[in-house]
Amino acid sequence: MKPILLLLFLSTLLFSCISIQEIPAVVEISQMHQRIAVLPISATVERKIWMSQEKYLELNRLKSEETQQRVYRYLQFYSRNGSLHAEVMSPEEVNSMLHGAGYPNAALNNNALCSLLQVDALIYGTLQVLEPINEATAMMLNSANPNFTAITNIVQLNLVLYDAKSAIQIWNSEQINQGQMGSIKENMQKQVCRKAVRNLPYNLKKKRYKKAYRELNGF
Repeated sequence: MKPILLLLFLSTLLFSCISIQEIPAVVEISQMHQRIAVLPISATVERKIWMSQEKYLELNRLKSEETQQRVYRYLQFYSRNGSLHAEVMSPEEVNSMLHGAGYPNAALNNNALCSLLQVDALIYGTLQVLEPINEATAMMLNSANPNFTAITNIVQLNLVLYDAKSAIQIWNSEQINQGQMGSIKENMQKQVCRKAVRNLPYNLKKKRYKKAYRELNGF
């Protein structure tokens, strides 16, 4: 894979960085996909001191499925506007089939998952939601040192597109949002999902993917 894109966005509340890696034939391969599944996104949230292990694991599971739903909804947006022509399985259907196969306790590799779900491609990844310091501590630190900017929230999303036919990852993104005082973790999570999906090769409205598609079809 080769590095393709690095975007930086700075504001008083948020620092956001996304990097994309993809194989040269990513558009050609992704345009052959007829059916796609978004797996639950493996999530890790900040653990509070009062949380039991059971409560913590349950929060991670819920966040995993919530992020899966978000990625699916953003993909549906591109389906509705004509950018994405492949069918995207609903999370409910995906999770029902995975549960029936004993996943994730049962060891299933990507090829086995593609066969089980009868899809041409998988989208999966990891999400981390961290709170390095709370707002009160950040306020004290910022007051003590005007040149210091405390980070109160960090959201990191890694997303992968796996092609069943070639049995390789054809695209992946790594994105980190760092929020200062006043930033909202939920909004940051929506932003990383939206930006990652917008950069998938299915979105032919992206300039570089549109160019590759035209060259592929001799336009």
